[in-house]
Amino acid sequence: MLGLGKKYPMLFEKGIMGAANMGVFAPIVVFLMDRIVSTDNKLTPEESDMFDQLSNEYGELFGVGSGNFMVELMRIGNIYENYISFSEEARMTWEAVEFVASEFDDEQKKAMVDILERLATSDEYLDKKEMSILYAAVMACHDEIDAVTTVFSGLYENIIKVYNADHQMAKALMTLMNFIAEDPKSVKMSILGLPDPRAEGNIPPVLFTDEEFADWIMIISLIRASHQRRALMNQTRVYWNIAKTGDGRTVVAQKGLIRFFSISNPNDDQIDESLDFTRAWCNAIREGIGNVPMIDEQIFEIIVYGENEQQSILPDFEREGLWKITCKKISSGIELHAFDITGNSKTYWCPETAKELAAKIDLEPNWINGTFPIEQNERNEIIASVREYFSE
Repeated sequence: MLGLGKKYPMLFEKGIMGAANMGVFAPIVVFLMDRIVSTDNKLTPEESDMFDQLSNEYGELFGVGSGNFMVELMRIGNIYENYISFSEEARMTWEAVEFVASEFDDEQKKAMVDILERLATSDEYLDKKEMSILYAAVMACHDEIDAVTTVFSGLYENIIKVYNADHQMAKALMTLMNFIAEDPKSVKMSILGLPDPRAEGNIPPVLFTDEEFADWIMIISLIRASHQRRALMNQTRVYWNIAKTGDGRTVVAQKGLIRFFSISNPNDDQIDESLDFTRAWCNAIREGIGNVPMIDEQIFEIIVYGENEQQSILPDFEREGLWKITCKKISSGIELHAFDITGNSKTYWCPETAKELAAKIDLEPNWINGTFPIEQNERNEIIASVREYFSE
């Protein structure tokens, strides 16, 4: 369980994987079932009946009796009685899908797709969140996009046989299949961006654990420093509001996080020193250490700057091209909300505009769309590859 806790940290922290008598598979299955039926914040009689039917069919496959599925559903409901943020739920769902992809065998994967497919369509309506979860699960269970398309084509054919091509579910599936044909990697954002009268709401921000965030901001800082290699100094600084004065002025705390003086090669000691410092700072704000603590729910801004042929001690917001990253510290990690670039009037909300932003500032879309690697060794590989930018 400890090894899985490191691979799926948010599921572990929130207790989804904490039912020892259920094994490790049933909680994941029931959690994804619960997410499907909860997308519109209500459980219909049709969904309830289908949940019972699927529990009877698949309980033994996942190592528990059918009655235990309902017990597990109640346990997960109790977890949700404590506040779960929008970004935490999205992160937990992503981790659950990753669990299915990595830990389930082929028979369990086939069952998981059948469970979610039947549960999502049991109330005769497919909302955008249901489609997003279903698409992610199908992608996790199949290696080839043709197989994914076949799954949804088969579901579409069944829908129009039972209903007709004008039924809401048929239209929703046709839209989904068009998204898959256009760009399989952008389907999730395309689906969640659709208007939906039954499931309105913004796309949740990206959520990093503290350890992930420390590595992520180092990667971002290195990328920008590689764009400004002739700068005398590249910096990353953090700013957050801490109080209001009697005359209405805002008191701002700030922290110099990363500072590079003309990185000379991929093995420059400055990189390792800055990475260690950044990781220590993320730990310090979590533990409440320091002269100016950062409380949970605190919004803060990270400014990444430095210009060729210049030595900028503090950011000059009159200059074009500075990166301003808006984040929020919550109890379970750090949310990424948006990128702004001085001189550009557009705000790049994350993860909605991840593809566009990645193309503009030379990042991988997966770094800003909510699928940044959980595994430390994968993050280390990214850092090592970005360091190589300074060998050119």
